Amino acid sequence: MGSIEFVGIVNDVFNTELNVDERTEVPENARFIDEKNWIDMSNPVNWLVLSVPIFIIILVIMAFKQKKNGILNKEVREEYRRENKIKGKKKKILFGLKGFFIIFIGFWIATLLVIPIHELLHCIAGALFGLNMKFGIDPQTFIGFAYTRDPMSKTQFLVMSLTPLVILGIIPLIIIFTKYPKEKMKFKRALVYWILTCFFATMIMSCSPDMIQSFNFIKNIPNNAVVVDDYWYIPNEEFAKLKIQTETPTSNDV
Repeated sequence: MGSIEFVGIVNDVFNTELNVDERTEVPENARFIDEKNWIDMSNPVNWLVLSVPIFIIILVIMAFKQKKNGILNKEVREEYRRENKIKGKKKKILFGLKGFFIIFIGFWIATLLVIPIHELLHCIAGALFGLNMKFGIDPQTFIGFAYTRDPMSKTQFLVMSLTPLVILGIIPLIIIFTKYPKEKMKFKRALVYWILTCFFATMIMSCSPDMIQSFNFIKNIPNNAVVVDDYWYIPNEEFAKLKIQTETPTSNDV
């Protein structure tokens, strides 16, 4: 098993923590990754284009369920209002769009708090493959990062990249939808299902860069390639001899 190290809050991580001088040799047949035709995973517009439709689809599915027996069901809402004697402005805040907007903002705050867990999951997956992983947070963008200088296969990279998506998003949502009650619920119980759905849907949105980079790898990196920093090569005894690197690569970010 590999190792995991938290490097802390690091400015300009690619020029400090990812010291390219640490690596001076590359295989003879190495090919540097050309990202000109790749989808830019650092562009927030690309995140939104990918994640917003997914978020909307998840909420629409849950809304149909909640319409039958949850907080969007008129009988459930009226029963809760009568039991708690909710009137006037309180009713509007609780059941109106403003209330849902407040919840949505709260989820994004929660997403920021989950950043270290997200990056730690990348590292755990990598460490299980025997890789030496490091992770931290860039204070300028408040975006987490995880990386390794060790060679890895394409499959290992994809598993490492998509682990947070599966654990923080897909699996919890599958559990929520499969365990969703068929009978009419009390308002508070139904609200818990709604909040959890929104939260884990937001977790999927936060994995947009991982999904984009995974797509880039699937499309552009050969299946039998070994990836190191920003180059890849096909293992072959013919190219076993190493040469001193003449170009300075930058490291791949997960």
